[in-house]
Amino acid sequence: MPKPQLIESRDHYHIFASVTTRWKDNDVYGHVNNAVYNAWMDTAVTQFFREHWPGIPDTPIIPVAAETLFTFHRSISHPDDVETGFRVERIGSSSVRCGVGVFTKGEKEAAAWGHMVHVWIDNESNQAVPIPDDVRRGLESALMKQKT
Repeated sequence: MPKPQLIESRDHYHIFASVTTRWKDNDVYGHVNNAVYNAWMDTAVTQFFREHWPGIPDTPIIPVAAETLFTFHRSISHPDDVETGFRVERIGSSSVRCGVGVFTKGEKEAAAWGHMVHVWIDNESNQAVPIPDDVRRGLESALMKQKT
């Protein structure tokens, strides 16, 4: 049996952005469809990358998603005010794992949370390359502190 996962809280994230829900985000069950959560996560991560590596995707080195995972705790419905929290969980030589929490505005507990692993590749050869120094410095600034 899988180990129960703790609910993510707002204080585990460093950077927040407001998200607009739309009527069309709701599914037939009256809550935001899971594909929308994934789009919010992708937007949070891509926005961070673009702040530290302007010009993406027209750069010789780009991040490519290699893994995504999402855990849902409670539903959100339009017209809720939503915020995404962003953090960096692990930095490798050519890959990074970024975490994103989705919060109803003002709530301490995340409605959902997940992560994306990106590998930095050379756009021409399609081979993994080291994370650019400017990006690495930005990632390090958002690295999640380990609890002791």
